[in-house]
Amino acid sequence: MIHVLVLLGLLCAYALFLLVSPTRACGSCMKHRGPCPRCKGTGRRFRPGARLVHRGAVSAHKQARRRR
Repeated sequence: MIHVLVLLGLLCAYALFLLVSPTRACGSCMKHRGPCPRCKGTGRRFRPGARLVHRGAVSAHKQARRRR
């Protein structure tokens, strides 16, 4: 039971981290001369799970605004 609680705590901490810092530097940009195909030349890439967390946060915010 304690393992499940620790795992849930770690998942919540990672989700909060993704809300604060959803992108990271692209490591592939140095290998390409033109625009990088992974980041489209921006130099930033989303962390794994960042899009999912942000979609959930936006939809929760929209539902809260509808309830008011």
